[in-house]
Amino acid sequence: MRELTVAVLADVHGNYPALKACLDWARKRKIEKYIFLGDYITDHAYPQRVMELLYDAAGRYDCRFIRGNREEYMISYRANGGRNADGSVWRDSSCHGALLYCYENLTDRDIDWFESLPVSCSWQIGDAPPIACCHGSPERTKAQIFSPGTLESLESVPERILLKGHNHRNFSFWHRGLRVICAGSVGTPIYCRTRPGAIEVTELAKVSQMLLMHYRKGRWVPEYVSVPYDWEQAVKNLETSGLTERAPVWSAMLRHNVLTGTDPFGRVPARAVELYKNDSGIEAGWADVPEKYWQDAAREYNIELF
Repeated sequence: MRELTVAVLADVHGNYPALKACLDWARKRKIEKYIFLGDYITDHAYPQRVMELLYDAAGRYDCRFIRGNREEYMISYRANGGRNADGSVWRDSSCHGALLYCYENLTDRDIDWFESLPVSCSWQIGDAPPIACCHGSPERTKAQIFSPGTLESLESVPERILLKGHNHRNFSFWHRGLRVICAGSVGTPIYCRTRPGAIEVTELAKVSQMLLMHYRKGRWVPEYVSVPYDWEQAVKNLETSGLTERAPVWSAMLRHNVLTGTDPFGRVPARAVELYKNDSGIEAGWADVPEKYWQDAAREYNIELF
């Protein structure tokens, strides 16, 4: 089989300008095969624009799509009649405002499409070795690759290459003969963690991540690519969409991620929980922490609020 290239895109998280830039970049290089690894929506603004690009790609190219945990959030919320499985509802807040906004801007067609996507798949192109694809793990969209049990589950994967998303970082490793290649993130790439009281900026901030898989001389060769995109538009969209009001701290963390390439998404909410517990003595989940503590936690991490 002649040489070919497959473009692999993961974790768009609603960042329409980043996805458009990656697809334009690949189109200029006449790439005709694509793998999309889930988490297409939630977080950034205007998810309907992302869906238009995905539908267009599905009709234009030879594509494989799988679902991520964010698609499963939308599927489950609709299945429960606009509620979570425990009966709670999303409301405008730093915890759930971005999820609610996304849900309101999707159509039944979109969620039906998410339901049609597999959690994992295998793709064999010609006589090239087959490639396995998943978001978190081949069984669970939200699985962390190094968590107990997940690595052991990889031993049942018959393919020798597994492409995955969910980590938002570019890296790969071997596990008992299986090469696991993490595709990074189109929309919210992470290069280092946010630290309290410091603003770190990586050299690769304000760019998108994608993966290319080249079939050459009988084997698959990965290549990580950094794609510049209109990051200023992505930040502006947070304001024009109303997300800065509906999910104040979450929007600020998204802007912080775009500008710095760092990861505040776990640490700031965890700190908000801690601050609330210190004041009230109440053990609460993210959704039950008052906005004041989200804002206080963001300031500790030098995240500028809108």
